[in-house]
Amino acid sequence: MIERSVATLHAAGVTTRPRVRGDVGYFAKDIAQAAVEAGCDFSLGVTRNPAVWRAAAAISEDAWTKARRMKGAQVAVCDYAPAGWPPGTVTVVRRVKVPAGHISTDPRARRRRTIPKGQLTLALDGLVEHVYACSFIATNLDVSTPAKAVAVEAWHRMRTDIEDRIRDAKHGAALRHLPSGTRAANTVWMWGALLAVNLSAWLQELAGLDTGDGRGRNHLGTPRRRLLTVPARLVHHAGQITLRLPPGQKLLAQVLARLRRLPIWT
Repeated sequence: MIERSVATLHAAGVTTRPRVRGDVGYFAKDIAQAAVEAGCDFSLGVTRNPAVWRAAAAISEDAWTKARRMKGAQVAVCDYAPAGWPPGTVTVVRRVKVPAGHISTDPRARRRRTIPKGQLTLALDGLVEHVYACSFIATNLDVSTPAKAVAVEAWHRMRTDIEDRIRDAKHGAALRHLPSGTRAANTVWMWGALLAVNLSAWLQELAGLDTGDGRGRNHLGTPRRRLLTVPARLVHHAGQITLRLPPGQKLLAQVLARLRRLPIWT
């Protein structure tokens, strides 16, 4: 599967070295090895096993660096390499400070699994004010400096963005209701939905409606309501065409002004 994906990238003219990233469910040396054999780098979530917990506990306090775009999070590299994985595999750790009072008393709560058992016990007994929730990433990417480790962790964390894009396509661009029993028709519908989601993302970034890095972006339904379904009239006067909007402060006027200031590529 990785080889087919790489072949598709090469056919599309992509020349940079591909990267494979995945959650803990993909934590397997076979996947990492397949990625390397296909000419890719990899970044895969690590199962929280006793060995990686011991390695994380050995990280000195001065080795932690503030993470990107995640409040209270820090990143470091620990001395753990899963057995049998490709040479050069290292593990990046992200820890997030969690107030003891925010920890659920439900033993099934997901966050409890991210906290070392000793810290969790102290927090639940009210003996500490905060603990650290940890996540681990096995990778062969360059994390030789704190800045590089932070960059890799931030890139790996952004893998969840695709889930939001899929959700937006389903609920904002009608991808959840395929219209036909014919595969060809449904394929066209699918590509139309995905194109709509991407156009919405590009519009919001170009118009300054998000933070410029994919953060703060609205789902498709919001720009559709605030930009695309706004009633207006095209007025022809003195050889000029003017878009006349309804009275009041409208987001469309701000967006159009911003788009007109963009440089024109030739």
